[in-house]
Amino acid sequence: MAGFGRIQREQSAFVRYRQQPMMFGVFGTNSSGSAGIHTVPSSFDVSWDQSVTIAKMADDMGFELFMPLSRWRGFGGQTDYAGETYETLTYMAGIAAVTHRVLTIVTLHLPLVHPTLAAKAIATIDHISNGRGGINAVMGWYKADMAMFGLSPHAPEDRYVYGAEWLEIVQRLWSEDEPFDHDGRYFHLQGCIGKPKPIQARPPIISAAMSPAGVRFATQKADFTFASFQGYDKLRDHSRNLRTVAAEVGNPDVGLVCTALVICRDTEDEAKRFHRHLRDNADLVAARNLSIQSGVDVDGVPPEKQEEFLRDMAMSPGNITLVGTAEQIAEQISELRACGVDALFIGFHDYLGEMPQFGDRIMPLLEQMGVRLPVEAAPRV
Repeated sequence: MAGFGRIQREQSAFVRYRQQPMMFGVFGTNSSGSAGIHTVPSSFDVSWDQSVTIAKMADDMGFELFMPLSRWRGFGGQTDYAGETYETLTYMAGIAAVTHRVLTIVTLHLPLVHPTLAAKAIATIDHISNGRGGINAVMGWYKADMAMFGLSPHAPEDRYVYGAEWLEIVQRLWSEDEPFDHDGRYFHLQGCIGKPKPIQARPPIISAAMSPAGVRFATQKADFTFASFQGYDKLRDHSRNLRTVAAEVGNPDVGLVCTALVICRDTEDEAKRFHRHLRDNADLVAARNLSIQSGVDVDGVPPEKQEEFLRDMAMSPGNITLVGTAEQIAEQISELRACGVDALFIGFHDYLGEMPQFGDRIMPLLEQMGVRLPVEAAPRV
């Protein structure tokens, strides 16, 4: 791979995939409880064999994105949601080696990974994948994770200042050919140089952003930005605001990303029954712990509404749950596209059984609706 020439931005897999009206991805299969906080049995487990199987299915189905969850400890309760998790840099280097299509986006909590190390590691993954590496930049919010490193989250007003400086260093290491010094607010570095460079001229950056500061950071620094789902109207408004801010800072092509749990059955009633079954078996303790660590004032929710609130959190933390027949799921995904969603990370209660059905039954409908374009076979690395 070291002998490969650099891939210019306009020729990169990322830019080619952006031609899809909606890109698809898989998120969090390196973590226990990947698609929900409940006790209902599933064939899903945190194992390398299953991760490889899911990644290859994503490749074969024409998905464009594969991304892990970064977590260092779980959220307790009966399930200890996200308590068993593969480290992301190592994990995605392995995924890069066994796939040929998906972008291998590495989730990094920026305060826990030095930019010099991150630049070298992502460049390495970019070579392993022949130009499919990238970063999902997380500012660091889970206090228990941070405490394991002797750190505390930055104050909200400082998180994106830190993130901008961190990314500046990484991108200079990816692009500059001569050693440079960096004397900033958070980093004081000397003689920085990164070789080999990534195969891509500029690996893509994803960021989560809902606050005004987060939206501005994402529109300035990212190619894609996550949004949590709080209803179609709010999602549509958020998309409009994102595009307005992006146009102001000269990054109008920034894309909007959501995550979805898909529950597809032969009939609507079957799908709704299984959805209720998952909700009825929610791990409320883990859901509460996640909510509190995410900064949600659970005790501010009226006591009579707290249980339903936590069941909602358990079903799809930050996600939308798509429930129904193949035709209904396709319609719901089409509505997300109409709200401005450019990419959708899709989760399943049982990946091995349900993910192939999504490819066989739902993706053809989305092509007929113009939400997806037919996928050309990608050359293998």
